[in-house]
Amino acid sequence: MIRDWFSALKRWYQRRFRGYVAAPARSGGTSWQQHPYGEMGFTCRCGQAQAFTEDHYVIRHQEHAEGCQFPTVDGKPLCSCPITDARYVKICPGCGLGHWRQA
Repeated sequence: MIRDWFSALKRWYQRRFRGYVAAPARSGGTSWQQHPYGEMGFTCRCGQAQAFTEDHYVIRHQEHAEGCQFPTVDGKPLCSCPITDARYVKICPGCGLGHWRQA
């Protein structure tokens, strides 16, 4: 029971102060590292220098106006409806750690 409490405290500390979220235990999922807004270049925990580019830009939510047909080209929207949630997302090819930051 105390071990679980310390585990939870460590996960909270990593998320709150380091921006790191580990994958759930035995899930085989991806762990994620959050980076500060405006930081395009970063160094992964494995030591590789990385950078976010426009190819890593992902729109998570967009407020489409009534009658908007959601036109897209290569998955990118062409309409001028306001974007409410977007991020830059990249997975390190060296270690598989996911990196993201608010757009």
